[in-house]
Amino acid sequence: MTEQAPLFFGPYDETSNPLTREPLLAHNDPPSSLLARVLLSCSTRWFKTSWLGIFVYTAVCCLNYLIGYYAIFRPMGWEVAKLSNVRVFGDLVTVGWFALGFVSLPWHQWEQLTCIKTKDCRGVGRFMAWWLGTIVTFFVYGYMGENPLFQTSLASNLSPGQRAVYAVTFAVIAVIVAYWMAKMCPTRRCKPICEPETARKVIFIRLFILLTLLFVVSAALCSADATCKYHLHHWWFGFVLIMLSTAALDNWFDYFLQGIFWTFLTESIFNYGLTFGEFFI
Repeated sequence: MTEQAPLFFGPYDETSNPLTREPLLAHNDPPSSLLARVLLSCSTRWFKTSWLGIFVYTAVCCLNYLIGYYAIFRPMGWEVAKLSNVRVFGDLVTVGWFALGFVSLPWHQWEQLTCIKTKDCRGVGRFMAWWLGTIVTFFVYGYMGENPLFQTSLASNLSPGQRAVYAVTFAVIAVIVAYWMAKMCPTRRCKPICEPETARKVIFIRLFILLTLLFVVSAALCSADATCKYHLHHWWFGFVLIMLSTAALDNWFDYFLQGIFWTFLTESIFNYGLTFGEFFI
């Protein structure tokens, strides 16, 4: 009887064959260039998330919803709908499903660099950077939302000041995207703190291409419909930024950024609601 290989979910190019302990690359060499791997590589053999990691990530994201709604927005008197217990429960389920989906992505190594796996102070620091990114941004985002300057959409008639606000906002997003792109080919000095594995670079580029196509196609479809105003939901921007960050976690700053992006998604759920079938407001 031939020996069958056990189920194996190790990373594509970071581990060995479970039977022979020989490097996988010796048997299945990937394409030589990054671009070739983006287009041709099909391996998905990696998985590093434990039950504890899934539970902590999902529980903290749901806890952040409760903190944002009950401990920050309502006590501060900021504009927010008064939600019923049924609505809050439904929102928590929605946040939980988002969190479960993100933390379970095979390339998302959130758990690997936190204290769940590192068992050291640096891991605690990364976890706290991620959590505080969300909590601190709740205060900043909520305070800004009370200013009429920020209570507009790109689909409305904007004043010069409001145009400046959007210009700064998209400039910041562009800087973040440029930072991520720089991580694809970091300088020698930056490599120790921000160099994703080649396999995660491939995932990031694929995600970036797919999400860019969604924006382009949605804009084209909306412009062809006289009744459509191109005003994307806030939760969509939060979702996109979190998704991209899942393939780019390497240091405490990356964790802090993902925490900030979670604020956009969470606040949109309790402040505006979320309808999956409606891409535009």
